[in-house]
Amino acid sequence: MSFVGLLTSYPAFLPSVLIGVLLVFWLLAIVGLLDFDSIGPDWLGGGHHHDADAEGLPDMLLALGLDRLPFSIVVSGVAFFWWLLTMLGSALLLPLLPLPLWATGTLLLLAALVVAALLASLALRPLKPLFTVHEHSAQQSAIGKRCRILTLSVEENFGQAEVEMGSGTRLTLQVFAEQPNDLVRDTQAVVVGFDAQRKRYRVATLGPD
Repeated sequence: MSFVGLLTSYPAFLPSVLIGVLLVFWLLAIVGLLDFDSIGPDWLGGGHHHDADAEGLPDMLLALGLDRLPFSIVVSGVAFFWWLLTMLGSALLLPLLPLPLWATGTLLLLAALVVAALLASLALRPLKPLFTVHEHSAQQSAIGKRCRILTLSVEENFGQAEVEMGSGTRLTLQVFAEQPNDLVRDTQAVVVGFDAQRKRYRVATLGPD
């Protein structure tokens, strides 16, 4: 079967659709229309800026060691390996099994999902230090610093900004600002506070030096 045939047939069709949705999401995130923490449950208690409290996190997430990674990163990693394993299994294994396609395809989907979660755990765990910053330290050190807006706009519940913390360290913060404002992508702003309820940093337009 051709590659396109595998993509459009059961069972590979299901993870292929998920991969397509995630590709659209990441393209929108890259151009600044979304921030990468804008989907999924907030199981980190406000994002990747602090050590997460393990209480309330999915048990499987903790067991796989993915408890300090954003939802979008975890889902993307699992989806990629699920899609890859399902494609390989559809091409190499299913033609050899003398069972109905719905049965073998379903078994392949389930088995591939389990293995994909394990592979994603191995691949993503080294990234955890990049998303772990102590909350108190981050709040105190980010407030008052200049930042560069990463999203196309900053709204009262939406926005991302990059802060230079010194020694080459950069933090990506979830931010917000009162509207109306003129904060757009690549403009300079200043971090003026932290909203504990929203778990976002308040930014304001940087005035003239």
